[in-house]
Amino acid sequence: MHHNLYGGRLLSKRTSMTQRFRHDGGGLSSLYQILILLIAIAVSLGAFWVFYVQQPPASSTPHTAEPGDTATIEYVGTFEDTGRVFDTSRESVARDNVSYAKAVSFSWRANWQPFTFQVGSGSAIKGFDTGVRGMSVGQTKRIVVPPADGYGQLDMTKVFERPLVQEVPARVVMNGTAFTEKYGTRAVNGLIVIDPFWNWNATAAVTNDIVTVTNSPTIGQRVRPYDAWNAVVESIDDSANNGTGIVYVRHLLEPRDAGNVLGRDSGQAFIVSSVDPVKGVYVVNFNNEVVGRTLVFDVTLASLIRK
Repeated sequence: MHHNLYGGRLLSKRTSMTQRFRHDGGGLSSLYQILILLIAIAVSLGAFWVFYVQQPPASSTPHTAEPGDTATIEYVGTFEDTGRVFDTSRESVARDNVSYAKAVSFSWRANWQPFTFQVGSGSAIKGFDTGVRGMSVGQTKRIVVPPADGYGQLDMTKVFERPLVQEVPARVVMNGTAFTEKYGTRAVNGLIVIDPFWNWNATAAVTNDIVTVTNSPTIGQRVRPYDAWNAVVESIDDSANNGTGIVYVRHLLEPRDAGNVLGRDSGQAFIVSSVDPVKGVYVVNFNNEVVGRTLVFDVTLASLIRK
């Protein structure tokens, strides 16, 4: 009895242990599955870190300006030697004379807008066109353009040296037609007219169709040649040049006026490019101010259209 009972208990115990072992085996299997899943997640995260964080995928290359494209540019153009603005597309720059000092030829216009051109078409100066190539939309760049790639070298046939003390004939002989063209009225003996250039009095003496005009300024009289700068009648010599006489006019120009005075002569614009009191001369330049100069453009590519 005891043996059988013991044996029964033993059998019952073995049976219980076997059941417990089978139950634990199922738990270990689940644990292994979880571990495998965690390892797979870890491997995936590691791969993401390596390929997408430490080495992000290369982005597509943005389109850049090439010949044939239509580019729209915001720009500020200055002279390399003075830093003065000669042109811009931005109204804010045009209005700001404190931060952006202006060149003498800078002109106001009704509308300020970006410059649109076809790259490589020749519609922009070479240096500007070349400088824009390779830019992407939104990019800002400084382009330096030497004269050879800009508006060319100076035409020296348009540059003249003039004396600071000018000799003006006191008497001028002309026919009636020339008198009318200059003074806007018919010549009458004893007529007093205003010289259209010097703005001083002149008297006409008529013999047949020959008119002798005698300029009659007063010494010390202020005049304004070309309506661009001040001058003064320094002296008058009635007997000079065999009785023709000379009115000596001193131009009140100083070295600081170089590049700052713009005038017009017979409809053509010119700039006083230098003043030399020692030599007693000043130089007028009828070339456009951008000719013969190194130009600096600060540009931003606003938009680009591929042909």
